[in-house]
Amino acid sequence: MTGGGSAPHLPARARRAARRFAEVVCPPEMAAHHRTDRVLGELELMMAALAPEARKALTITLVVLDQAARLRRRSRGRRFSQLDDQAAEAYIGAVMASGSVPAEFVRRLKSLVVMCYYELPPVQREIGYDPAPYIAAVTRRRLESYGAEIRAGEAAVTAREEAGAGEVDAGAEGVRVEGIRPEGIRAEGIRAEGIRAEGIRAEGSALEEGTGR
Repeated sequence: MTGGGSAPHLPARARRAARRFAEVVCPPEMAAHHRTDRVLGELELMMAALAPEARKALTITLVVLDQAARLRRRSRGRRFSQLDDQAAEAYIGAVMASGSVPAEFVRRLKSLVVMCYYELPPVQREIGYDPAPYIAAVTRRRLESYGAEIRAGEAAVTAREEAGAGEVDAGAEGVRVEGIRPEGIRAEGIRAEGIRAEGIRAEGSALEEGTGR
């Protein structure tokens, strides 16, 4: 997902925990080559692509993971993000070995963070991972074997879309929508190229002809 637009930032508390977590679960080369911020950027992009419920669950996991470290005697009241390397590694190891529900969330978070690390182009070059030639070769073989079918399918989809747009444009005026009660729906200010809203009637609705209300 590298290089793909912007993503909402993690809350400050969650980001601090994510940084420390990445330092624990990723190879030491991440910190040595100053790649932590790039990994966090990848993580935010990845989380932005998740469903809102999953994104919220991971954010909560980070915050709880950070605060729960205070309860361990070895932490001496410190948050996870404040622990030294040895204590932080011991804490994460203990959590993942516990077999609890939080442990499952932490394991999933680890998989996500490590995957973000290996998404970085410099890391891929260092391990000799270069998927571009393979993807190009597979694409070429696919086009050679199924090119005609692919082009025919694309043409059919395009033709259906154009035909459907033409039908909507030709029949928009005077359309009757039965069984739909759009009270409270506001269409004020909406413009649709090629479609006239005047004359559209919705039975049982509060829409007024020519106003879009």
